[in-house]
Amino acid sequence: MRTLTAAALLALLFCAAHTAQQKPADLYNLGPVGGKASLTRHADKPALRIVEVFKDSPAARAGLKPGDVLVGFEKDAYLELGDAILKAEADEHATLELAVRRGAEDLTLKVVLAHHKNTADRDKAILSAACKWLASQQDNEGAFRCTISPEVSQVVLTSLAGMAWLGAGYKPHEGEYAGNIVKAAEFVIEHVGEQKNHRKLQGKNNDQTNWSLGYGGIFLAHVLKTSDEKWLKRGPLKRLESKLKWIRDRILKQAEGDGGFGAGPGGANLLDYVHVEVVSNFCVAALGCIKQAGVDVPADKLEPLLAYIEKCIGGDGGVHYSHDKMWGAEVGRTAGAMNAFAASGATGRESYARMKAYFAKNRQHAFGGHSTPTMHQLAVAIASAREGTLDEYWSEQGREFTMVRNPDHTFASRPTADTQRLGMNLDRDLGPVWTTAHWVLIVSLRTGGCPLLVSRGA
Repeated sequence: MRTLTAAALLALLFCAAHTAQQKPADLYNLGPVGGKASLTRHADKPALRIVEVFKDSPAARAGLKPGDVLVGFEKDAYLELGDAILKAEADEHATLELAVRRGAEDLTLKVVLAHHKNTADRDKAILSAACKWLASQQDNEGAFRCTISPEVSQVVLTSLAGMAWLGAGYKPHEGEYAGNIVKAAEFVIEHVGEQKNHRKLQGKNNDQTNWSLGYGGIFLAHVLKTSDEKWLKRGPLKRLESKLKWIRDRILKQAEGDGGFGAGPGGANLLDYVHVEVVSNFCVAALGCIKQAGVDVPADKLEPLLAYIEKCIGGDGGVHYSHDKMWGAEVGRTAGAMNAFAASGATGRESYARMKAYFAKNRQHAFGGHSTPTMHQLAVAIASAREGTLDEYWSEQGREFTMVRNPDHTFASRPTADTQRLGMNLDRDLGPVWTTAHWVLIVSLRTGGCPLLVSRGA
């Protein structure tokens, strides 16, 4: 029951009282093969039942059809398919043979994939195509839209997309996606912290603005840090530094009296919760990034916010749901807290060492978060980059990464035990901009993406 309650609160993260949508099934992706499947069994072994085949995909060209069952696996059909894809892509012929059961017939289908001679070659192709796709999704105002709590989620999505371009090495003042980054920054400057509608949900507090302040602050701080100073003074983002000061002040104002955060100020939400520790991670990380970008953040104001996060650390070093809900430490949430501490220059605290010990033992469970699994993946990847274990992260998550990749180098959601048990997956509901931007940032960590959050020198 406790897990259900925690996940239900996460569902309110981007909830809008006026939105009632028919959600697609929470299906498993087929990676660059191109399609969707559900888990099944054949001859008492794990298998994948094809539900959808993407148009013009390698799967479609090979003749794979909905209803086909992929067989020949031993323990985990989904991840073993990931192994086979990686092996095929590394071969110059890039041909994947699939054992298929179609009705009473056994078939072998040959799927031709893109050849990637090494990791760097694959990363380059992914970053190039994904950044181009993100640009195609940006509207004339610079935003990325979502019908789930639109005032908040559009700032969050726009900030993430902007961070993806920055992480991939593009600059606000020059280069291919400079205009996209500037438009995204202008939109976030105009709308960060804004929620004019739907601040009540069933008569309860539904203020979600701390999410946009956290994401918006992190993005805009990176824009300030990476921009040419002379260009910034005469360019379209002249208001950037003053807006970061406004975000700093608003975050500090919206903190609860004990230094914690809810999704927004205004008291208990629908479930009578005030504190959501994961929001502290984003708000404190934003303040740390703003500080690193050159905007003063008073240490005495930051200290109670760090101290609140410390109250949420359990005996094993894992970070729990909140200080008063100590059930359910997760490695993604713990990594998020470590990233907030690192951004704020607080890695020397004893509490960071305890979180780091928990993280080292649980890093392989990066996809263990409940309703937003991809958020946890990014937090774990960032912490891995800082702690010098990025190679180990990729060794553990390489198959997962392969399976959420689409043929066009966008990225899909991934069901987990929790999302299926609880019947919700916000990665799926927020859509491919959300998932693609996260994975672009993860890939870009190999070459230094998210520097203010990685904060190796903190």
